[in-house]
Amino acid sequence: MKFKKRIIWLIMVIIFCALPVGAVAANQGIRSYDQVADLDHDAAIDDEIVVIYQADGAIKDLGLTTSQIAAGEKLSDQVDIIKVRDANQVDPLVAELLKNPRVLAAQKNAYLKFSALPDDSKLSAAWQFEAIGADQTWDQVNNQETVVVAVLDTGLNSNHPDIIGQSVDGYDYVTGQTETIDVVGHGTAISGCIAAIANNEIGIAGVAGNADIKIAPYRIGGETADDNEANLGYACAALYNAANRPEVRAINMSFAGYEVSPVLEAAIAYAASRGKILVAASGNDGADPENGGKITIPSAYDGVISVGATDRNNVIGDFSQYNEMVDLCAPGVETTTLWAEDDYITESGTSLSCPVVTGAAAVLVAADPTLTAAEAEAILKVTAIDLGEDGRDDHYGYGLIQLDQALAQVTAKEPVVTTAYRTHVQNNGWQAIVKNGEVSGSEGEALRLEAIELTVDPGNYDIGVRYQTHVENQGWQDFVENGALSGTTGESLRLEAIKIELTGADADLFDIYYQVHVQNSGWLDWAENGEPAGTEGFGYRLEGIRIQVGLKGSAPGLE
Repeated sequence: MKFKKRIIWLIMVIIFCALPVGAVAANQGIRSYDQVADLDHDAAIDDEIVVIYQADGAIKDLGLTTSQIAAGEKLSDQVDIIKVRDANQVDPLVAELLKNPRVLAAQKNAYLKFSALPDDSKLSAAWQFEAIGADQTWDQVNNQETVVVAVLDTGLNSNHPDIIGQSVDGYDYVTGQTETIDVVGHGTAISGCIAAIANNEIGIAGVAGNADIKIAPYRIGGETADDNEANLGYACAALYNAANRPEVRAINMSFAGYEVSPVLEAAIAYAASRGKILVAASGNDGADPENGGKITIPSAYDGVISVGATDRNNVIGDFSQYNEMVDLCAPGVETTTLWAEDDYITESGTSLSCPVVTGAAAVLVAADPTLTAAEAEAILKVTAIDLGEDGRDDHYGYGLIQLDQALAQVTAKEPVVTTAYRTHVQNNGWQAIVKNGEVSGSEGEALRLEAIELTVDPGNYDIGVRYQTHVENQGWQDFVENGALSGTTGESLRLEAIKIELTGADADLFDIYYQVHVQNSGWLDWAENGEPAGTEGFGYRLEGIRIQVGLKGSAPGLE
């Protein structure tokens, strides 16, 4: 028996030793990137794969071998780029990676296009800031804590005299260094729209004006002076990095593509979950017979503000991409911004309109750091000038942003849409009309609500309201609208639950909140946008209610 085992062991040793030296190494399981070559940033990326982990991950979690992978790089805790040995195996390997429970998303690496269209290099008046009311807001915000805007682009020339001192550390994924350069100029141009120094007697002023708003530049492309492409993997890594920085409140993405990208969508979703204001160019193919009207990424993803470009006459540029995902527009036709080492350029493109919106959003959070991303977006939408077709349309979105009006909305803290309602109470009949979160009904008197009438004052918006009540012995009533009675009077039947939702073309800019006081339970949690409030099937009476409307993403003002 021992002799037989020794023979088998000897045969295995002979076979092992007979293999070529490289064959053993080429089939090792990869535990770290030290086992493969460094990623060549100058090489083609057709055989690269972008991997996003479900949580912090490493190459050892992927179950790959050195026979599959030639090179790789960890860009962040969540994002890797790996280069396969055989380009024909990219798609099968992506499919294999997607089965790994540690992988959130994976796809072949690709390029996205930066969206600016260079026009001419003559300096002209920076009319774009007056067009959005930014000339009225330059001196109105004096925030104590710096608001940082991450600009994912070709880097930044931080020594340009009109933006010097206006940046903080970002990251250069092309060179692998914290300090970024900009050999293209595109990133410097974008950053200038946001944070060019105001009142320094040279050049232009950024939308930020005198507010303490700084740029964190992330170089995700632009490896040479004529390179207008962004590396998909770098963009994902930059999104994760910026999302994890609490001082970063907004992220500007002046690039666009048409291919579905699960890795970019995952990175966007992560940044949105971290509360970042995400703004992207809608794209520059609006006049293209083949691509005009197509959906572009990342502007089409949930949580991203898609921006089109207008001219001096508030007319959408013929190049500005249009589709059902466009949210807002801003000046982007022949607008002036920074260029090169100390120069300026007049340029057109949704790349230029995008940072105008990003900068405006940064001003709003500088004025009120408690603003959520959804609130900032809603404020920009409700205060925009409606252009094109009435209401939202595919070219202008909700219209041309007006920063002065948006800032006034932030500082006023007054409701844009008001609610007015009254209830019919047991033994007492109809109560007086109350508004905006005031209590209608009773609390602590054990008196049932029997009916309700509700209206909204929409201000300048296309807003209505509809509602239905759950009535004792009768169940849910049909929906009624705008002041009609829901429930019963004179029948001694209690209301047990209620649903309320907004109607109209502008309904998606707002949330409606309602809270009910229930027999034996007191005040329940706030419900919103058609959720049932109260009890259904338990026979408990509603005793009081309060209702208010807020901008999308806000919270009810009462506790």
